[in-house]
Amino acid sequence: MSDGPVGGPRRADIQGLRAVAVTAVIAFHLFGWPSGGYLGVDAFFVLSGFVITGVLVRERDRTGRISLRDFWIRRARRILPLALLVIAAVVAIAPWAWAGAKVASIHTDALWAMLFAANWHYAARADTYFDTGSAPSPLLHYWSLGVEEQFYLVWPLLVVLVVAVAGGVRRHRVAIGSLAATVGVASLVWAAASTSSDPTTAYFSTLTRAWELALGAALATVPRYAVRLAPATRTALSWAGLATVVTAYVLATPDTGVPWPAALGVAVGTVLVLVAGIGAPAPRAVLLTNPVSGYVGDISYGLYLWHFPLVVLAPVVLTTTGATSAAIVLTATLALAVISHHLVERPVLDAPRVRRRSMVAAALALVLLVVGVGGAASARPDLFAGGTVVAADDPDGAVPPPEGEVPAPTAQNPEPTPTATTSPPTRTTPPVPTSTPASTPTPTATSWTPIPLGASGTRIQDGLRGALASGSWPADLNPSPDQWQTTADQRAAMSACTATDAEDPESCTFGNLAGPEIIVYGDSIGFPLLATVEKAYGRTYKVRGMTKIACAVNGVDADYGKDEWALPCVDHRKMVLDYVRKVKPKVLIMTETYSWAVRLRSHAKGTASAKEWLAADQAFVDAVRGSVGTVVIVAPSMPGVAFLDCYRPGGSPGRCVTGIPTWWARTRDVEKKVQHAVFVDTTHWYCVDGRCPIFTTTTGTVLKGDYLHTSVQYARQLAPDLAHLLRASGVRL
Repeated sequence: MSDGPVGGPRRADIQGLRAVAVTAVIAFHLFGWPSGGYLGVDAFFVLSGFVITGVLVRERDRTGRISLRDFWIRRARRILPLALLVIAAVVAIAPWAWAGAKVASIHTDALWAMLFAANWHYAARADTYFDTGSAPSPLLHYWSLGVEEQFYLVWPLLVVLVVAVAGGVRRHRVAIGSLAATVGVASLVWAAASTSSDPTTAYFSTLTRAWELALGAALATVPRYAVRLAPATRTALSWAGLATVVTAYVLATPDTGVPWPAALGVAVGTVLVLVAGIGAPAPRAVLLTNPVSGYVGDISYGLYLWHFPLVVLAPVVLTTTGATSAAIVLTATLALAVISHHLVERPVLDAPRVRRRSMVAAALALVLLVVGVGGAASARPDLFAGGTVVAADDPDGAVPPPEGEVPAPTAQNPEPTPTATTSPPTRTTPPVPTSTPASTPTPTATSWTPIPLGASGTRIQDGLRGALASGSWPADLNPSPDQWQTTADQRAAMSACTATDAEDPESCTFGNLAGPEIIVYGDSIGFPLLATVEKAYGRTYKVRGMTKIACAVNGVDADYGKDEWALPCVDHRKMVLDYVRKVKPKVLIMTETYSWAVRLRSHAKGTASAKEWLAADQAFVDAVRGSVGTVVIVAPSMPGVAFLDCYRPGGSPGRCVTGIPTWWARTRDVEKKVQHAVFVDTTHWYCVDGRCPIFTTTTGTVLKGDYLHTSVQYARQLAPDLAHLLRASGVRL
């Protein structure tokens, strides 16, 4: 993303590599392909190490010294103007595009980006499990600039130090090369260890990325005369390097360990291309050295900076999706990159020799862009109102729902990742009147029968229909958008429930502590259900949460990423089984995200996945039913879109409407076949005829605390209907 070597020959193949790298990154963010396109930043790291160290080495060769002041001024002129401009643009547009809480978060991101420490900021924030599932920050991509700028700050100091220690006129290359090797090996070892033990920090950390920069730095110390290759060999080496890079982009996936081993292929391929051009250019390396690749490489910094805010912003402001939306984002990215290159980057770099003709052309292009966007917004305002977000099917088709149920729509949506929730129950709200406790008969092995809506269910559906018909947001949304983080996020009150300790009687325990026991067993989906159950039955019953985040609680053989990450979940499940057999609760209610059904170690899909899920459910029910009055399985909320990602002041609530993914409907339907358990279908809590709004007009309440989990406010309002559903299913409480 940086410019060419200052004081050295400009290499066309380096600009070509930049073009390939930035194209891969943009394609990945827009289309999800190539699956390893995100590794384009790793090519940038190797190139930056090579180019920057080359500048320092040549200055030492030429003048016998290295001026840190001149180096840092050049870096500031190259990096700061456009980086600050994009940050300013994002900050300016944020209040128009997002809710106040999201705007405040973006302001924090902007501050860290301006300090070029965004990578550490995102690493620390990613440690919070509850943040997953939301749309990314429009400044997330500044993490890589943080890595590079930290390198630009520290590396020259180390170079000056080792050169001073080495002494002599011709020893500096060996000294710098030795330094690069030392830093590179240490960083690579740390990267390999951290990728498995702490993958989030490993992804963002400068310490785990330094080996890539050091690899390029070491290569920059090789003298031009040391690489004596025939032209044909140079060409073959360059093509082999490019092929290695592209292959890495295609074969790697987001699940591959990053930076180790995912970045290795890109780093090696980049080195091959660089070696091919040391001493003489590689002839016939036309894919990298043609004028188009060269120009794309020239504007790659702008392409990288502008594309990601546009990718994040597009769903907020555009009603179009798919190819049309991608075309708009690509066009805008290219236009802004070209304009800012000639209007901002080059004038600063070329000063005092300003290229007036280029500046005039860029200014004219900017005017045309503004007029074009304004004209399109006036002629087709529907394109800029924000679109409907539709959750999705997986490719293997839907299971026909039983008669009378909501069918799953056919749309496109990625399979979600299991996360945690933010919704706690409280002990202060009065319960819904319930019947006198009595023994509950164990359900027999009969087929599931849909339960007609009662008065409470009808009221829920009326509120959802009202939301679907609404063209504007309620004035009294609950929680308020501006107070979202303090009213919707109550995870602190639920800290014990993230991994309940069965031996501690106060751990995740609510309601009447002297009453008969109801157990809510689940992953993070169990948190809001605890609020519902406590509201419905807490006056009479002790409500005990046996919950643990990020665990497939029914015992299905889920893919946790690493075998050792499954062990705490196995231990928790054993603890729960022992506890249930000991206390013999009146009712055990199990719920968990269906996302695990599409993350199986067997990689089963479709019907095979559903069968595996059913077998796990049945095995758990069989293991506990002799110790429980009634086992109840409650369908979870389905994934959709986070409120703060789809809400914007003055916008339409229609863009927060989602659908029902086919894989979710399939898993729900197979749970109806579990024997000796009561299944409670909760689809009507969230959707009407396959369309799922994000609020209800009955109370003005937002349904979800994030993209997946029911908000605590809405969860409490569901208590009367849960009581109706259990009563109608024969569960006596």
